[in-house]
Amino acid sequence: MFYRWCRILHNWLGLLLVIQIALWFISGLVMAILPIEEVRGEHLRSVTSVDWRQAIVTPAEILSKHSANAQLMLSERVVGASQTPVYQVHDQHHDSRYSALSGELLAPLSMAEISATAEARYLGHGELAEVQLLQQAPAEVRHLPTPVWQARFADANNTVFYLDPATGAVQRVRTDQWRLFDFLWMLHIMDYDERSNFNNPLLITTSALALLFTLTGIMLLWRRYKPRAKLK
Repeated sequence: MFYRWCRILHNWLGLLLVIQIALWFISGLVMAILPIEEVRGEHLRSVTSVDWRQAIVTPAEILSKHSANAQLMLSERVVGASQTPVYQVHDQHHDSRYSALSGELLAPLSMAEISATAEARYLGHGELAEVQLLQQAPAEVRHLPTPVWQARFADANNTVFYLDPATGAVQRVRTDQWRLFDFLWMLHIMDYDERSNFNNPLLITTSALALLFTLTGIMLLWRRYKPRAKLK
């Protein structure tokens, strides 16, 4: 009777889970094949480095303009192909940025400066097609703070740079390869909304049922191939 119920449960679970199990294997295989550096677009953007030996203004001079609770961080500002050291000060829920060369308060970058920066950082083979300042982040960069600059390139991979309005830093690179990976990741973790919750109830439930499917299959195999007692 026990093995009979194992067979019934195993068959029904197989029918219920066959599509999702196939999606797990397919998505996992493709994601394992895709080089993660290319998925992130690391091969399409140059890496900047700033020389802090250029700094003339001290942190104390900058902090003297703010309250005692202000916090200072080292940052950089990228305009075109040049980088300059910047002090970023967080004070009373507001961020200010100052040049470490002159101490002046820095305004957000203009569209022309962002365009020059995107072109200078881009290592692909396309042309800059469009630049716009977004007040709401698209789904592919849903967790980025706004506003954010979006720079589109006319290349085979539909590359998009997302740049910080204050510093010109390329915060994210999105390509068709990344979009494919993101779609497969959604199928793999079964989070069809945010595509980021690895602990969602649907995945947990389906994984538990898949484990039960595996265990019942092992039981049925054991029954079929278990050693038989030899008659004397």
